[in-house]
Amino acid sequence: MNPAVWQMPLKNPPQLVQAGRAVHGRKQAVEEYHLPELWSLHLYRYAGSITIDGTEYAIAPGWAGITPPNSRIVYRFRGESRHTFAHFRLPPEGDLVAVPVIQDVGDAFDGLTRALEEAAGWLPSQPRRASVRLWDVLWQLAGQPLAERAPHQRLHPALSRAVREIELHLEKPLAIPAVARRAEISHNHLTRLFRAQFGVTIEGYIRRRRVERALHLLAHTTLAVKTIAGEVGLPDLHYFNKIIRAAAGMSPREYREKRGST
Repeated sequence: MNPAVWQMPLKNPPQLVQAGRAVHGRKQAVEEYHLPELWSLHLYRYAGSITIDGTEYAIAPGWAGITPPNSRIVYRFRGESRHTFAHFRLPPEGDLVAVPVIQDVGDAFDGLTRALEEAAGWLPSQPRRASVRLWDVLWQLAGQPLAERAPHQRLHPALSRAVREIELHLEKPLAIPAVARRAEISHNHLTRLFRAQFGVTIEGYIRRRRVERALHLLAHTTLAVKTIAGEVGLPDLHYFNKIIRAAAGMSPREYREKRGST
């Protein structure tokens, strides 16, 4: 295999598992990851480097990078480092398409970022639509157009904006009135939309999504528990442990051990 590309089966859509924004490098200059089952895509806004199974690649703002499942991945940061990410599964069969490990996507960067962030916003309620959006991004990174698209069900526009706002800012304190303002809708109307679509309050939805992302990171990355707590907006470790135990029936470390991540 050419070390500069991955051969990816893109004939059928991927399954998007998790997506959003992340910030690294605040406290650690080096972080190691291991995703046993999942591919990952990153759209970088920082300079640094990534080593994949012993091969090092430079990272620069405006570049895109893809890592395959079950690889030893080491990031080296130069301070606070922001990116948009997606973790996903690919179907095992299908024609293989060459996609660069790392590439400068130039003027396409902002459009690809918007597309990936749209996928993050759609994932909780419209996972198929989110996966197709990711599929489109992967084909663009391969330098080829997506030939077909899947049908989707549209959310109320304000609800879609609110969900996107939440998905992209889970690591921050989320004030419901501020979410409503950005969604261009009243607090009360947005609350009714959330109850009708998801069966929970906005607060309940945010809590559920934080737990789901935390469980995903515990199962599929080697990030420290404290780091994960901060990334999902639950930096109080005592409360983080309590809410994970309530959701999973075990502590974060026990959950990680059960899922087999080390």
